[in-house]
Amino acid sequence: MEREKSAWELTRRYFLFSMSIILSALGIGLSIKGALGVSPISSVPYSLALIIPAISLGTWNALWNFLQIALQPLIRPRDIHWREIFIQCIMTCFFGYFIDLFMELLVDFNPDTYPVRVAYLLVGCVAMAVGAYFGVIARVTMLPMDALWQVVADVTGKSYATLRVIGDLSFTTISAVLCMVFLGELIGVREGTLLAALTIGNMIRFMLDKFKPFTYFILPEEVLSDKNTVVMPVREQEEEHFIITLSHEYGSGGRTIARRIAHELGMAYYDSEIIELAAKKGGYSEHFVQENEERIDRTALDKLVDWYGDSYSKYQQEESTQKQLFRVESQVIQDIAAKDSCVIVGRLANYVLRDHGNSLHIFITADDIERVNRVMRKENLSEQEAATKILAFAEERKNHCHDFSELEWGNSLSYDITMKSSRYGVDRTAAILIEMIKQFRNR
Repeated sequence: MEREKSAWELTRRYFLFSMSIILSALGIGLSIKGALGVSPISSVPYSLALIIPAISLGTWNALWNFLQIALQPLIRPRDIHWREIFIQCIMTCFFGYFIDLFMELLVDFNPDTYPVRVAYLLVGCVAMAVGAYFGVIARVTMLPMDALWQVVADVTGKSYATLRVIGDLSFTTISAVLCMVFLGELIGVREGTLLAALTIGNMIRFMLDKFKPFTYFILPEEVLSDKNTVVMPVREQEEEHFIITLSHEYGSGGRTIARRIAHELGMAYYDSEIIELAAKKGGYSEHFVQENEERIDRTALDKLVDWYGDSYSKYQQEESTQKQLFRVESQVIQDIAAKDSCVIVGRLANYVLRDHGNSLHIFITADDIERVNRVMRKENLSEQEAATKILAFAEERKNHCHDFSELEWGNSLSYDITMKSSRYGVDRTAAILIEMIKQFRNR
């Protein structure tokens, strides 16, 4: 249930929202005066204004936004948020008005050298980023285009970030085609379009991360809101169940060791089972969870799309796919720990259950050559392929741990026991750990 807001809080939020509209309109005006292309979100209405100048740029922006607003209830007719749509309509009218106002105020500003035009563009990008930052922390409503992509994401199950990338590419392409067909040259889409696409979202992300003191100063209510978004550690649940978490380097035999510990001690075993439980809890398909929980097999293009899209998903304060899955899997792990003694493999369970009083956290490592040989044998890979895959898994797990915890992956200080399976062999390592665990439980 949404928290009820006081009149004073609403006043501050709507003030920030108003400033968001004004600064965004100013940014568009400055970018246009730079004459190096505009941001993808503004490219279509700007191109239409160039083609049909009898209709003002602000009016074209309003028409473009009204189209996106109208599509929302058509795509999701069973869950229409009429209040947000009404606010988007009001915002669209004011946004169009301020765009035309700034275009009129800037009519005599026509930079004639390339460096000055670049300066206009950069100042415009900063103005749009600051405006968007104000809009995000105000939490009044999304921009029509972002709301549309969020509706599509809800209906299709695709992430907002991915859809944002597709949308920006589509709008830029449409604008380029319109300019070439009707004007014979690229005017609305140029190097400035690329610069705006690469900088605005990341400036917003930077401000959301670094300007939290300002956010909390003007909206102290956000302190509580932010705290409520954190996955809370297990502190007050029943701790009569004994929990073993086992993390491991790829190719170290960690999963085999974990299964033997669970079998010998008569404990439940959770590994891929968490995928099934998380899928049910989060409303995802098991394939979706498996493909996205740590995103190991990614191309350079995948990483570029993630970088670009995540900057805008943070702009909308939407959790990335991986963050959503980590939250769901953390809840699943806490549920498992509350009902059963078990062995849990990976998924930062040692961090999620770091305050569980009846748990033991284990990390399995091995020499590089042993891991390479094991992966070559089990997956029928060449030595180079196995080594590359091991490095990719290590990098992903290190990044995953850094992004979602306060721990350093593989650092012995993050675990109760660290063992090198290549020193003792997988069978003996399992046997040694089983005896240690028995002693731990009988202490």
